Amino acid sequence: MAKFDNFKKNFTEAAELFAEKAAGFAKVAAEKTKDAADKAKELAKIGKLNAEILAKKDEVRKAYQEIGKIYYEYFQVDPHEPMKAICAKIDEAMAVIADKQAEIEVLKAENPDEDFSEYEVVDDDDIEVEVYEVAETAEEKECCCGCEEKAEE
Repeated sequence: MAKFDNFKKNFTEAAELFAEKAAGFAKVAAEKTKDAADKAKELAKIGKLNAEILAKKDEVRKAYQEIGKIYYEYFQVDPHEPMKAICAKIDEAMAVIADKQAEIEVLKAENPDEDFSEYEVVDDDDIEVEVYEVAETAEEKECCCGCEEKAEE
């Protein structure tokens, strides 16, 4: 019987030790799971913030483009010195675009029965290709802020 009691005692001690170890592992696993969940939340928040930053940068880029478009429309005839080369690039590109569009129209006119709709380029840009007629000379232009004073060079 002593052997059985000894076996029972050893088995009970082993079971208790196993239960303690299992509880310890469960506690560590719960902590690690919580840590992983916290990290996932942090990463998701960082991702969301980065997406918001990119959206705002896109707003800034579009505003810069709008400023450039307004500047070009207003000062294309006589741009300020640092802008002359850029305005010249725009003039050249717009002339090429106009030539290409005229070439397309000639091809369409030569083939009136042909359906060219599947070859049309869908362009979501709002750039209008035209030659601007500016009635004002550089001296007569209003200030760019709209205060009706003459523009300073």
